[in-house]
Amino acid sequence: MLTKIFRAAVAIAAFVILLAVAGWFARFEIMRISEGLPAFTHSAAQASDEIVAMRDGVLLAATIYQPEGDGPWPTVLIRNPYQGFDFIVGGWCELLTRYGYACVYQDVRGQGESGGDWEPLVNERDDGIDTLAWLTALPFQDGNVGMMGPSYLAAVQWAVAGDLPEEVKTLIPAVFTTRTYDSLYADGMFRHESFTAWTATMPTRGMNRQDSGEQYAKAIHHRPHNEVDELYFGHSLPWYQDWIGSPSRSDTYWKQDLHQLFKSNPARIEVPILMIGGWYDVFFGPQFEDWKRLASRSKSRFVIGPWTHVGQSGEAVDTPNAGGGLTQWKLVLDWFGHHLKGEVLANAPGVAVYEMGNNDWVEYAQWPPATDALRFYLDAEGDSHRCDGARLAPQPATAEIETNFVYNPDDPVPTRGGSGMLAFILPGFDGAPPANVWQGDLCAREDILSFLSDPLSAPVHIAGAIKVGLTVASDAKDTSFTAKLVEVYPDGRAVNIRDGITTLAYRNGSTEPMAYDAGVPVDLTLEFWPIDWAVTEGSRLRLDVSSSDFPKYHAHPNRAGVWSAQANAVEAIQGLYTGPSRASWLELPVVSAR
Repeated sequence: MLTKIFRAAVAIAAFVILLAVAGWFARFEIMRISEGLPAFTHSAAQASDEIVAMRDGVLLAATIYQPEGDGPWPTVLIRNPYQGFDFIVGGWCELLTRYGYACVYQDVRGQGESGGDWEPLVNERDDGIDTLAWLTALPFQDGNVGMMGPSYLAAVQWAVAGDLPEEVKTLIPAVFTTRTYDSLYADGMFRHESFTAWTATMPTRGMNRQDSGEQYAKAIHHRPHNEVDELYFGHSLPWYQDWIGSPSRSDTYWKQDLHQLFKSNPARIEVPILMIGGWYDVFFGPQFEDWKRLASRSKSRFVIGPWTHVGQSGEAVDTPNAGGGLTQWKLVLDWFGHHLKGEVLANAPGVAVYEMGNNDWVEYAQWPPATDALRFYLDAEGDSHRCDGARLAPQPATAEIETNFVYNPDDPVPTRGGSGMLAFILPGFDGAPPANVWQGDLCAREDILSFLSDPLSAPVHIAGAIKVGLTVASDAKDTSFTAKLVEVYPDGRAVNIRDGITTLAYRNGSTEPMAYDAGVPVDLTLEFWPIDWAVTEGSRLRLDVSSSDFPKYHAHPNRAGVWSAQANAVEAIQGLYTGPSRASWLELPVVSAR
């Protein structure tokens, strides 16, 4: 297992793994060979700097890279918000020029050398449309334009995806989504590990705050949380206040045209796209919803690897053949070669997924494939406060049992692995490792209830969204409940598969806060983000139930109302019901044996 010190070093370098590796080594033949790329066909010419005027007069900085020769060229546009990555993205552009593409790299508004003020997403549609109008009028491009990039570099692609000029033939957005609420919240629970962490790095011009880890660590513990921007991030951030003050999907902020139009773009796009995602990415769940709604899906491709947002693949499960990370240059060149140059496409439309457990790539025309529901029931006979004390059984429990635990928001269950994590990249923050992680004795905590199956008599191939049904009660007016599915290997080691969280206020997908009568049992359904995972024969499945997963999500204060405005938190006594009339259950989407 990685030591904390080593993990911290890896974390600091993680974003560089996503961006810098490709950019740095693009300048050398060793990168081409290591990625299995074809021989270079061109040499790079001298780059030139340009200024592009937006409709409101704000000037954005751009750099144009071209191959040596006369052109015109198929052209790739990359728009970037992250200060200091000129060399990195420039490396991408230089690589593309060596394969006969022109490449335009632009700083988004308010970042890098560009003018104006930056606010997440607000100007990206108009600025993107204006930039494409400028670009498609330039003589060096041949009428075949594409866009590419991960994270926010993908957001700027989605922002214009429904309004593309005819010259734009394809997009390659990686690890991002158009579903902004679902990115930031899960049933009213804010994703600190993703978006408080990101905010800590972006208070002004681009990911350049060296004490971001230290400030993030303070911010996530502070109540009321709506004070943290001025206290720890240097000044007021109205957009962060909008995020943390809008926990309901029905809040006015999410109904703005900005978010509604952005969300509509997958259903409006006409060109084929190459989407790249990761099981452990911060955006994967809603990104998969984008794929399902994609108007051009029949001619598009989705590659889902065993990666986090910055390309890591976890410490517990070996992932051979998962090379290329999020950049996937071999696929990118194949995709651009076909859609911008008319070359034969080697990788057909469809879905390529990395099957965890089987640890290899599998191609599907559509994913998930057909599955059957395999249900287990929680049986609390025994001591569910022990890791192996209660049962996960194929039949409902025969005895009606209420099991209680105390949830203390000031001593929450620490996050140990999973998706939706980003804080591990912050300098100075010794946070939890992401992805698949050995769980150790975390389940021995008194505020975790564990339910363990018998050893499996055959492998179980999970493909799709796992569901958990819980009958619960609390003495609080509002609170949260969590569930985590774990594979326990025959040697006793345990690794997380998927997890989820919900609240009483936003139970069962409610778009508005619901009242709760303290002490009254209610049914909750949690749906985890999709996964493809092969559970080994002889392993056991364990479901851990609790009320917190911190700092992946904020620690629920056990009070009704907007979480970020709560100055104090209180303990809550939680109840979980099992038995024939109040069954709690786990449902797996299982692929029949091939």
